[in-house]
Amino acid sequence: MSRGRIPAPHYRRVFKEGRSVANRYLVLYFLPDDAVKMGVSVSARLGKATVRNKIRRRVKEAFRLLGPSAVSGGQFAFIARKKAREATYEEIEGAVRDLVKRMNP
Repeated sequence: MSRGRIPAPHYRRVFKEGRSVANRYLVLYFLPDDAVKMGVSVSARLGKATVRNKIRRRVKEAFRLLGPSAVSGGQFAFIARKKAREATYEEIEGAVRDLVKRMNP
């Protein structure tokens, strides 16, 4: 199972055809696929580039640490919410784990 990022043109398809779940920090859109692909979208409304990149790095690392056993094939698109700005890494990690578990029982 290969891991990669979602190409920019595919985001629209994931949002339109995929299922979504949310918690206080993130929204996850999921579209089943053969390979595991992941992307993170953080709006400019959440802060300057350093803040947005910090959120993005935390979500990517939390997803990476889940490992292949917790993630079935599909495209995972995470969208950060305002509360993600103040969240610690542990809170983001818990949020990612919760969303993936709810999407892939």
